[in-house]
Amino acid sequence: MNSIIKNILIGLAAIRANIVRVALTSLGLTIGIFTVSVVTAGVSSIDKEFAKSMAYYGNDKLYVSTWPWSFDFDWWKYRNRPKIKEESLTYINQYSEYVTDVSVKKNTWIRANYQNKASWLQINGVYPSYGDMLSGTKIVNGRFFSQNEWDLQRRVVIVGGKVREGFFDGESPIGKKIKIGGVTVEIIGELKEQGMGMVPGGTLDNLVIMPSTTFKRILTRWGFDELVLQTKPEDLNKAKEEVAMIMRVARKLRPDQDDNFSVNSADAYQSQFDSLKTAIAAMGFMVTGISLVVSAIGIMNVMFVSVKERTKEIGLRKAMGATNNNILIQFLSEAIAISIIGGTIGIALVKLITVALSSYAGLPVEFDLLLIFYTFLICVFIGITSGMIPARTAANLNPIDALRHE
Repeated sequence: MNSIIKNILIGLAAIRANIVRVALTSLGLTIGIFTVSVVTAGVSSIDKEFAKSMAYYGNDKLYVSTWPWSFDFDWWKYRNRPKIKEESLTYINQYSEYVTDVSVKKNTWIRANYQNKASWLQINGVYPSYGDMLSGTKIVNGRFFSQNEWDLQRRVVIVGGKVREGFFDGESPIGKKIKIGGVTVEIIGELKEQGMGMVPGGTLDNLVIMPSTTFKRILTRWGFDELVLQTKPEDLNKAKEEVAMIMRVARKLRPDQDDNFSVNSADAYQSQFDSLKTAIAAMGFMVTGISLVVSAIGIMNVMFVSVKERTKEIGLRKAMGATNNNILIQFLSEAIAISIIGGTIGIALVKLITVALSSYAGLPVEFDLLLIFYTFLICVFIGITSGMIPARTAANLNPIDALRHE
């Protein structure tokens, strides 16, 4: 063990003696590690933000609407579909085995005002049961509207987390009144702020929720309807097939007619996001792989130069009793150390950039500490693979020929 440590220290001393060359050699690896770390941190952060956005839709809900949740469809095929009608919920309640709760969700965007402030907000008109169906957020201040308020078409609303900042300068919005489409409504509840969403409608921060009866009375000229159906996560696919058949019955479609509605769920966005994430990661890692290969070749080249320059030293050490393994460990530890130096600088740069982006630019980029461990393993692997051949070359030198070298 003492012999191994001694040979490692000799290799590190050689690095200290040629610090400028080592710094230039490790620069390529720094760039490679920096790139792979940025790609990994970016993909990980995007994945977490996407999961947070998808929590709004939930893995236990179906959404019956006119349009499919897809980025790849024929717009002209769907534009003339008949609107979704609230009456279809009667069929679903009557015939569905897997749907446990239902609500209509009437949607529109409209200008809202409070004193001298104005903003465009998304308005949803829903059933009282929708309060229990919320996912990805919760009411943190006030309450949801009651069945009685829904029956009496009361002008009460629940607002998203950004409305407090935009209209009320951080003060509690409960009890305050805003105007929506020229109609005054009272705020009775506030949702927890979610942050930036990564999918259409994937955040509730700029949302206003009101009774669907009130929506129909004051916003009857705007918007479209969507049906929100809750089921058990394990029954989601079965419920999806069942609801599709019930909707065909409700819309009186013949067997030879195509569906004129779409039954959507969160997995539609998930599959598309996975494909996009894979493409981004593949491109990033391809560029990174090229950079790391070039860095490994650079380290190997420097190690060959080091062996050439220190041939006489190698012969002298062997003449004094150093074994082939001693020489091998000496030069291999030198290659690994160069790799670790480059990787450490790369990780430090990534850390500085992620802190800057999170603190000053407000971007949700996170630095996973596990990344340091994986980076260390990559550096050790590159150091071993790039230093093994030069180290074996040094270890196999004939001591007599090495001592004669000039």
